[in-house]
Formats: sequence, structure tokens, C-alpha cells
Amino acid sequence: MSRTTSTYAPDAHVDDHDEYDDGYADDKFDDGDVDDRGRPPRTRRGRRPVRGTRKLLGTIAAIVLVIAGGVVAYTTPLMSVRSISVSGESAVDPASIVAASRIALGTPLLQVDTRPAAQRIAAIPRVKSVRVTRSYPSGIDIDVVERVAVAFVIRDGASHLIDVTGVDFASQKQLPPVPRMTIADPSPSDRATLAALKVVSELPDVLRRQVIEIGAQSAADVRMTLRDRRTVVWGDADRTADKARTLMYLLPRDGTSFNVSSPEYPTFR
Repeated sequence: MSRTTSTYAPDAHVDDHDEYDDGYADDKFDDGDVDDRGRPPRTRRGRRPVRGTRKLLGTIAAIVLVIAGGVVAYTTPLMSVRSISVSGESAVDPASIVAASRIALGTPLLQVDTRPAAQRIAAIPRVKSVRVTRSYPSGIDIDVVERVAVAFVIRDGASHLIDVTGVDFASQKQLPPVPRMTIADPSPSDRATLAALKVVSELPDVLRRQVIEIGAQSAADVRMTLRDRRTVVWGDADRTADKARTLMYLLPRDGTSFNVSSPEYPTFR
């Protein structure tokens, strides 16, 4: 059994190259040696290690397999859409949500572009937000959040529902169980509209059920009317919990008008 060792001697002669001994003793010839044809014999060259080459080939093979797998998943029906589930809907028909997504069954899952699908669903007026996700290996999940009416306005003989952001998202013939907004032309860009909607959305349920009208001349002058026709000056949209607590304390008292814009110093008459 032979071993290759490296030895360093300070006084020895060292050639300026790497030397590889493959264990073949017959590879050394005198300068005068020739073969049977009269030619100098060839010396056996050292063989290069192949470990690095094998590692490179293995890496290339792995990359090819990953690319091939991606191509198969992207172009074949092995991972295609077989089901579309909708959650979070209440007033919106799930079938209309699926139709708006324009995602066809049988489409390879990786070819489904979820962003445009979500944008199309979000165009439904009642949908406040939506999330569309791939559910591997063969599903699409659609999760929607619907708008909730906090007030309404009467337009063209119909009740138009308005959410907390001021969006008019639906209309109906019957009166909804939310306060009527007295602002003539409410809009999402009107500060008075947003202040009134914020107040009514943050009221405790027991108090909100008593409010039949809400309006504002400005963002600092929110006012409401109760079912018994008593009126409330609310002020701005800040400190709703404190103002509600003060108003609930005052309501049993005699009075037709209450001012809780400063909850520490309320007035009534």
C-alpha cells in the first residue's frame, strides 16, 4: 500500500511545479531510452481529479430538473384550477364574485394572475376589499370584506346606503335600520361627511339605535336627532366614548336639546 506524502527540507532542491506520483515506477526513463520503433517513450501524465466536474454536472442536472418541473406545472393541467371558494360574502352573490374574477376552471394554477382578478372583484360596489390566493395544488381562495352601511340618503325615491368612508354602494326601496344623513350631497372627500359617519359608526349600539338622523355643517359641528325628536350637539368626531357616556347620563333628564361637545361640561335645555 502506497501513500503520497509531502516533505519540506530547507536545504533540498525544489522544482517550481507540482509533482504527482501515480505509483507507476516504470514511468521513469533514462534520456537514452527508446521504444521498439526508435522513438522516445511517452511518459504517463498525472490524471486530473474529477470530483469538481461531477459536482458541476450534478448542479446542472438539478437546475434542469427544476426548470423542467416549473415548465410542466406552468403549462400542463397537472396543477390546474379545479375549485374556487368564496368566503366573507353576505349580501353579494358568490357566483357574481367568481364571474367577476374571470378565473376559468382548468387554467394551470401558475398561470392565474391573482392581482387583476382581485381588482375586478373589488369593482363590485358592495366589496370593500378582497384577497385572491392560490391554494395548491388545485384551488383558488377568494376572501372578501363587504361594505357596511352606517347611514343612508334619499335620492330619486330610493334609499342609498353609505359606508363609513362615504361611499354610496347600494340602493333599496325600503328604509334601512341606520340613521338618515341630512347632508345634502355627502361624498368621500367631504370632511363634514366623514366626521358624521365616523361618529355614528363609533357609537355604542344602545345609543346608535336611538339615532334617526345625523348631519354636520362642518367637521367640528356634528349633530344628531333621536327617535323622540330630541337633538344632540356632538361637536367634532373626537372623544366619542366620553361624549356617549355623558349623553347616556343626561338622557333620563328633562330636556329637548343636549350639548356634549365638551363632555366634561355638558349642557341641556
